[in-house]
Amino acid sequence: MNTLEGKVAVVTGATGGIGKGVALRLAAHGAQIVVNGRNEEKAARVLEEIRDLGGAGCFVPGDVRSKSDMDRLAAEAVTAYGGIDIVVPSAGGNDDEARSPAVRGSFADIDLSRVTDFVGQAVAAKLLVVQAAVPHMQERSGGSVVFVTSEGGRTPTPGQTAIATFSGGLVMASKVLSKELARHQIRVNCVCVTVVRDSPSWEAAFSREGGVSDHHRKQYQKISDRSPFGVATPQDIGNVVSFLASAEAHYLTGATVSPTGGLTVH
Repeated sequence: MNTLEGKVAVVTGATGGIGKGVALRLAAHGAQIVVNGRNEEKAARVLEEIRDLGGAGCFVPGDVRSKSDMDRLAAEAVTAYGGIDIVVPSAGGNDDEARSPAVRGSFADIDLSRVTDFVGQAVAAKLLVVQAAVPHMQERSGGSVVFVTSEGGRTPTPGQTAIATFSGGLVMASKVLSKELARHQIRVNCVCVTVVRDSPSWEAAFSREGGVSDHHRKQYQKISDRSPFGVATPQDIGNVVSFLASAEAHYLTGATVSPTGGLTVH
């Protein structure tokens, strides 16, 4: 069903992992996709898959932590397709730092200066693209923002002080934005994920030696083993995001959704 026909979607981190899954599902529903990331070769492969689905897209490189890069991303989206209807801030900004034992570990052992620096960068990585896109969405008299962040912002998990601080703050920020932007008919919702297959975090935990600490890997394995509906794929998350972005969810704003396959229930 082409429920997003004619819509223009900006997806950060769309060259791989969850962001790619989101971009492909939005394209499958008819949206034109502005792929953001930092690897041109990966972006070319994503765009080829979008074309195979009968969709259209373009690549705009940039660092999600850079205001100038995100301003340029929004401007180039408008130049390419005439406007912006959907924004999905999916990129983490500094995923390797998020997995470092100095940032992810027991509170007694983490480096709080690195933790607070990470939190600031992670928040910027989600909000800068939205701030850049909102004026263009206002010109279209509406739109949808769907944040993708961690379930650690809703469910307390030992060793996740940094993730909880960042993601929990983002969840509340999404609710504030939903109130502020409602008068412009811009909806804002938040999707909180746990372990997702074929993502950088999954590969770091299970495919890369030394990618995460042993404690981190055991946590991921426990989550995988205990998920009643199994471990999500990027496309599973993309299905949730594409629904929230569509007119079918036109009466839904300020919501936080946790597609964790029954692992967590709110």
